[in-house]
Amino acid sequence: MTFRSSRKRTAGKAKEAVTEQVSDRTDDLVAALDAAREALARAYAAAGRKGAELGAELGKQASEAADKLMPERARQRRRDAARRRNRKLVAGAAGLTLLGVAFSRLAGGKGDRERLEGQAEHDAGWVAESTSDAGPVPSAEVTQLHGNGSGADAARTPPAN
Repeated sequence: MTFRSSRKRTAGKAKEAVTEQVSDRTDDLVAALDAAREALARAYAAAGRKGAELGAELGKQASEAADKLMPERARQRRRDAARRRNRKLVAGAAGLTLLGVAFSRLAGGKGDRERLEGQAEHDAGWVAESTSDAGPVPSAEVTQLHGNGSGADAARTPPAN
């Protein structure tokens, strides 16, 4: 019986050793598979970038060849591109101008402030004159603006000093 149990122990140890080896190799294979997937992803990305660069270069060469074959079409395309650029610039400038006008209206200009201050001073002076009893206001000289229609009207000519 002792012979049988030693075989079981030996078989069990061998089974554990094989299981551990299989597990180690499986782990190594999974790691290698992950590394291969990452390498493939990098290769696809590099190929895509290179393909895009080559495609852009090929498109540029094709466009230049078409420009040589059809110069009028190339001129028209350049004009259209210039119009689009100018339209964008004008739209941007108009937007900035509108923004500036709106800001100046909200902030109030310097002339508006001065005019309002002057009007306030004038109104304060008028109120002060109307409340004071300084006496009658001297009469002002009146000049006739419209004559009887004759050419040299004496009322229209300034007095000679």
